[in-house]
Amino acid sequence: MRRIYCCMVLLVVMLLAVAVPVSGGSVEDKVDSLFVIASSGELKYRDMVQPAIDSLSAMGAPAVPRLIEKLSSKSARELHTITKILENIGRDAVPGLLDALTLDNPEELSRVCYTLGQIKDSSAVDGLMKTVNHDDWRVRSGAIGALGKIGDTRANAAVMRGLTDTVETVRKSAAVATGRLKNVEAIPALVHILGDSFYGARMTASEALVMFGAEAVEIIADSLRSENELVGNLGCTTLGKIGGDDAGVVITGQLLSPSPVRRAVAVDAVRLSNSSQACGEVEVLKQTETDPTVLFFIEQVLNKYASR
Repeated sequence: MRRIYCCMVLLVVMLLAVAVPVSGGSVEDKVDSLFVIASSGELKYRDMVQPAIDSLSAMGAPAVPRLIEKLSSKSARELHTITKILENIGRDAVPGLLDALTLDNPEELSRVCYTLGQIKDSSAVDGLMKTVNHDDWRVRSGAIGALGKIGDTRANAAVMRGLTDTVETVRKSAAVATGRLKNVEAIPALVHILGDSFYGARMTASEALVMFGAEAVEIIADSLRSENELVGNLGCTTLGKIGGDDAGVVITGQLLSPSPVRRAVAVDAVRLSNSSQACGEVEVLKQTETDPTVLFFIEQVLNKYASR
């Protein structure tokens, strides 16, 4: 019975897909009919949702303008469904989405940027680069994030400018995008963001630097003397995540810091680095260390290396 029911459901959706001829203004009616089902959360439509999404996706470019009009929806389910369908349409949806970069509503415009990022087609790069200077931070953030997902190095300069944006969320998006683009020229700016006032920007900058690996070690090393303690502390942790003896040697230079917080962070970074050479310096530190927090991290490091 279940199999028969599913076949009947699929037949209904297929009939909806062909019931309205694709001519004149009828495409909108067809998209509307299918979208009601595709975005439904009702139990009775459960087995019809995916076939409706597949039918809309199969329509390709003709469905795109009507789907973009629906980006004004306040329903998270509907917005997710629209993005999914446009992503399924893929490259054929890009021209319509690029035309939509002229929308006045910042929320809709940011969703267009997000969708272009999900499609990841390089033909969208030029249009997105023109959007990264938009007055609304949501649009700037969305455009920069999309450029990072697409991964075309033509966007390097546009994304790097976002690292100094006045809005913290944009800086965060730029840090993520820079890591994805692997733009070596942006490493100093990412290191600077390790001291950002916004936690999200700091942590994404650290994650981006880890993606550069050994290329970032020397610049991070130079930053450990920064007057901004956040830069040095997170710099140590970042070096630990990059790992290896080169990073480990740099970290051990912080084990003699007058700040117990810095020593604790440095010891924990040694744990992350998997550097036996750095571990030896931690053993030496144990002989003179008196701070209980630092001693706690020292024991973690020594226990880790002893278990090997």
